[in-house]
Amino acid sequence: MRKQRIIYIDGKYIEADIKTIEAFTPGVFQARGVFETMLAIGGKVFDVETHLKRLRSTFKSAGCSSGVVHRVVKANGFNVTRVRVVAWQEGGQKHIAVMALKYTLSKKKIFKVCLIKTNRSARSCSANTKSLDYRLFASAYQKAKVKGLDEALLINRQGHIFEASRSNVFIIHRGRIITPPLSSGCLNGITRQKVMGIVRKLGLPVLEKNLTVSMVRTAPKAFLTNSLLGVQPFQF
Repeated sequence: MRKQRIIYIDGKYIEADIKTIEAFTPGVFQARGVFETMLAIGGKVFDVETHLKRLRSTFKSAGCSSGVVHRVVKANGFNVTRVRVVAWQEGGQKHIAVMALKYTLSKKKIFKVCLIKTNRSARSCSANTKSLDYRLFASAYQKAKVKGLDEALLINRQGHIFEASRSNVFIIHRGRIITPPLSSGCLNGITRQKVMGIVRKLGLPVLEKNLTVSMVRTAPKAFLTNSLLGVQPFQF
């Protein structure tokens, strides 16, 4: 098994081992910055320009192009790839890294989830960015895994489910598709935006509305979205 990978850091393509790559994991990597996660299959990176646009909007001067991302994916040669782009500031300098990790697409038809209360404010300064200050989400995900579950739905300080540890949340309630508003503290996920756009093009109602635990528990259908999972049904 190949131990060295090709990663991009600050304009250079270098070899790195898996420990170095794992050190950049959000929630583990302690730095002030942001990150993006993308899916690549057969060398095609999905929504790469949209992801990079969001990264640049929250971290100015983040010097990374789609060409860099594609070169890193190609150099590592995985058929299915989880791409991670990390931009951070250290010692007054801004840095950027791009890495590719082997990924296995989920074959589960339904994710099993739990509820976790957090002290997250709906007005959190990092609510609408993919911040490296990711400990809340990483901790919630690990708690779900310890319970043998797939995801954790997070409840904010106001008592509303605002997102899952790694996903946005949607439910079908009284014939309407509902997802938490950005004011709840959720990330405006790339797949979230795409799903809402598709639903509206189909002429179906989609609302951004605060979700109570009761609404989610009693919803006849519910699903998660993110760039790796796409659309994933869930239940308690």
